[in-house]
Amino acid sequence: MKKEVVFIVDDEPMHAQMMEDHLRTKYPTFDIYKYSSGEECNDNMDKNPSIVILDYHLDAVNKSARNGIQTLEHIKRKYDGVDVIMISGQDKIDVAIECMRSGAYDYIVKNETSFMRTENALERLFQHRHVLFSLAKYKALNKILIWGLVIIVATAAALYLTGVID
Repeated sequence: MKKEVVFIVDDEPMHAQMMEDHLRTKYPTFDIYKYSSGEECNDNMDKNPSIVILDYHLDAVNKSARNGIQTLEHIKRKYDGVDVIMISGQDKIDVAIECMRSGAYDYIVKNETSFMRTENALERLFQHRHVLFSLAKYKALNKILIWGLVIIVATAAALYLTGVID
């Protein structure tokens, strides 16, 4: 597994610390950074995270802070290839739909299973990336094979037209 840079963005310090502890146990190679606001997250995007675990209610403590959806939309607009897993204490389908429509890879409700569900989401994400990587390789190989066939057919046609072969 390649080294992943992971941001945990949550204004609840206890939850952020527990998430970090869980991820460090399961994924010791991760470089994990914690931030308590969307602004802090955005200010540190130069660390090139590949995964952001982002709280939906980042403005729960500081009402003037950027909320999770605003942070998600900013990340998806400016940083292609960063996967975002949204977490929230809200168990509302419309919130989950809003997050997914805004570009989240997954939506996880904060409860007694949220750490395990985050781990499962990460495993699905790694599988998804592997499939995309394999697809890109097969597309490149397919393109090479098609051009090879075009060259063979063109060469054969040229040889036939010039009378070199019958």
